[in-house]
Amino acid sequence: MKKYFKRTLLLMLVVCFTLLQALSVGASQTTSYTKTLDDDGYLVRTQDAYLPDRTITNLGLSTPNDIFIDDAGLMYIADTDNSRVLIYDLSTETVVKEINREVCDGITTPKGVFVDGEGNIFIADTAAATVFKIDKEYNFVARFDKPDTPIYSDAKYDPAKVAVDAGGSIYIVCESNNTGIVQLAGTGEFLGYFTSNKTILSAKQVFLKLIYTKEQELKSPSLNANPTTFSNIFVDKEGTVYTTSMNGTQSLRTDLIKKHSTDGSNMYTKEGRPGVISTAHTTDIFVDAQGIIYASDVDGFITIYTASGDLIFQFGAKNAYGTDISGLFTNLSSLTVDNKGIIWTVDSEKGYLQSFIPTDYATTIYTAQNLYEHGQYEQSLVEWNKVLRLNQMSVLAHKGVGKAYYQDGEYERAMEHFEIAGDRIQYSDAYWQVRRDQVADNIGKAFIFIIILIVLRIAWAIGDRKKALSRKKRDLGQKLKNVPVIGELWYAFRTARHPIDRYYDIRVGKNGSVIAATIMYIVFFITYMVYQTGKGFIFQYTKIEDMDISAIVVGFFAILALFIICNYLVTSINDGDGTLKQIYMIPAYGLIPAWISMIAVILFSYVVTYNESFLLKVMLVVGVGWTLANIFNGLSTVHDYSFGQTVVSIIVTILFMLIAAVVVVIVIIMWDQLSDFLITSIKEVIRNVTA
Repeated sequence: MKKYFKRTLLLMLVVCFTLLQALSVGASQTTSYTKTLDDDGYLVRTQDAYLPDRTITNLGLSTPNDIFIDDAGLMYIADTDNSRVLIYDLSTETVVKEINREVCDGITTPKGVFVDGEGNIFIADTAAATVFKIDKEYNFVARFDKPDTPIYSDAKYDPAKVAVDAGGSIYIVCESNNTGIVQLAGTGEFLGYFTSNKTILSAKQVFLKLIYTKEQELKSPSLNANPTTFSNIFVDKEGTVYTTSMNGTQSLRTDLIKKHSTDGSNMYTKEGRPGVISTAHTTDIFVDAQGIIYASDVDGFITIYTASGDLIFQFGAKNAYGTDISGLFTNLSSLTVDNKGIIWTVDSEKGYLQSFIPTDYATTIYTAQNLYEHGQYEQSLVEWNKVLRLNQMSVLAHKGVGKAYYQDGEYERAMEHFEIAGDRIQYSDAYWQVRRDQVADNIGKAFIFIIILIVLRIAWAIGDRKKALSRKKRDLGQKLKNVPVIGELWYAFRTARHPIDRYYDIRVGKNGSVIAATIMYIVFFITYMVYQTGKGFIFQYTKIEDMDISAIVVGFFAILALFIICNYLVTSINDGDGTLKQIYMIPAYGLIPAWISMIAVILFSYVVTYNESFLLKVMLVVGVGWTLANIFNGLSTVHDYSFGQTVVSIIVTILFMLIAAVVVVIVIIMWDQLSDFLITSIKEVIRNVTA
């Protein structure tokens, strides 16, 4: 028995040890998920891009607000509440120097630090209202106080962040100045505001500004909107300036990271600018030698973009647990990247440094991106395929493969990958190349086809000199028109060309039928559904699986029924002559132009690119406009109304429809509540009786 017990215990220990070993091997050291965008633009989880590495807590930092790493691997930390800039050697893990009041007289609350290409250290001090310049030997050189030019006399000057370009120009973010980025020459001369954020008003503010007088505007605080304040600035090795902004509203979140041209304008277009997804308060930005953009926000998220603004990864999170967890932040105030690609961050509330090392997944993506940017398309294709082996649904990888194929002239293969990535713009560019080649290959065949048609037309004319064939054709057409339903359906095409005369025939009962009208409604609805779900990839923005088909069906026929019934009731009161049957037929016999335009848009959406998209819009506008005009003429003719009476009847009909819809919604809500009450009451009675 004892031997059996010992063997059982030993077996259990072995099993537990094996399970623990398996768990330790399979576990990830990351404490937050890495996310990227799918082909619909939603954040989805992907492989870990970065893992928490070193956590440095022994530097005695108090509210550190900014960090910077130079080419030698020295980290400069703006240790605000300790009134110093700490210089820390990452390789030896030792403090090299403290820039405090002994080195720089007057340093009080350093909140920003930057090191230029010559090793000069620039420190933005908010309380001292200046920017200090220290040379690479840690000697005080100069201070840049508030510009004494009259242009700047009324503006606040409280530097919080600073950056310097290769030409020596100094860019300063002032904490309380929302006018823009202050630009100084190397001598301290005020050069003006390099860039500024725009004031964006809400729809309510725009409306109030239109109706308010100047006195009312001054008395209304809600109309005194100010642009968002810049939160940080960075200048890369090429001299390009990047800025981040804070306190943006939901509508401004795509404008919080900017890449500026030499005149200060934003190089990211409305369609291509990066979006800060997690928060409306970015805190810092860094751009490495490859052009990869790293941005941080106050909630602890780190977002990484390509040089062109495409989102690569987002990871990190806010520490909501109360305990210190590696990789989570209480207040992520700054980040930077060393020459090994390791991200370094600082938590201003907890006062510690945290580094993140890239995984193979991240480095492979960066390698592929860098090879493509340098024109090495074949090599980049190899790397992108490695990424796809790690993640088959990586949107960024499919875009990269598509771009590489595009540059290599394999446009059809590029289209396949752009379609998987949901990139309609680049798919359109690739398809333009494919279509150009197809036109060049088939232009001869098209010319021959046209000649054959001309020859057949001439042969028809020669063979029909006595018009016998034409008479037979007309007779056949007349016979088909006399077939009840077919003739009434064909009548709709005549209505589109001569609406007033044809609707008059409907009014006096000479033509049209409820059966034909019903068929036309069904055919139009089927066409509408194909229009919604079956256009070419470039113009098909909604997936079928994301559509509520039942709601579309009910909505279409409910609106149609409401219009017919409400118009009949309204016109009955206002001496309209139309019957319910005639009102039912009017929209059906006017739908032909919209029906034809939808079919044309569906077909042409497979053969046009974004450059010709205006053609589809023109087709749809003309078709729908023509249909609305036909329905208007039909109502006017059937009810024997003037133009003004018809307009009034349509407006009242629409109002009546809205009232009816509201009443129906209220009835449904009340019925749900009543049914819930009755069911609950019955259950309670049954429970009491059976108890």
